[in-house]
Amino acid sequence: MSDKSSLKVDFHVHSDVSKDSDMTPRTIISSARKNGLDAIAVTDHDTIKGALKVQKISADLVVFVGAEIKTKSGEVIGLNLKKDIEAGLSLEETCKRIKEQGGFLIIPHPFDRFRNGIGKAIEKIVNYIDAVEVFNARVLVGHFNEEAMEFAKKHSLPVVAGSDSHFVKEIGSAFTLVKADKSRNDILRAIKNGYAEIGGKKTGVLPHWKTFVTKMGKKF
Repeated sequence: MSDKSSLKVDFHVHSDVSKDSDMTPRTIISSARKNGLDAIAVTDHDTIKGALKVQKISADLVVFVGAEIKTKSGEVIGLNLKKDIEAGLSLEETCKRIKEQGGFLIIPHPFDRFRNGIGKAIEKIVNYIDAVEVFNARVLVGHFNEEAMEFAKKHSLPVVAGSDSHFVKEIGSAFTLVKADKSRNDILRAIKNGYAEIGGKKTGVLPHWKTFVTKMGKKF
């Protein structure tokens, strides 16, 4: 892996297809480049529509088509999806459907008790998991990220970080450095092989307030 480039990746980004984000595809692309990202995963709530829009105009930026899917137990992320997976299924069924599409399964903020983390249910799907999001920039209680790291180490699972960005200033606030060629397949292969480092900083309370206001504005 020594001849591979070090790529900066944000594995958790929302577009304005999500009801609680205001970022257009072009805004996402320009902000990602400005913040030195080589790749992003667009993971709107329960749909890949936003990711497909971003990927269409991505040019040199690697874009993973994904979705953050709500299950009966909490949220999971599927990457490399080809079609939407309905929300509200059991955790196990959702994981199966991601895998049936050849998807890459990430568990976001698993122990965040305030934001749909799957919590202890994660133990039931260990064999499905491709990576655990061990640093989420929006986590308000630091111990929740620490729990995720402890779980990943306990089960020898690969790790990633994500900004969980809904607004432009958040993109790249959490990131994964990975030694890989600049392609979706090689980046994910490197993640699974453990060639990744985690970085970033928490973004605090303000983004959560802006999310609430944006969601209410779109609702009415």
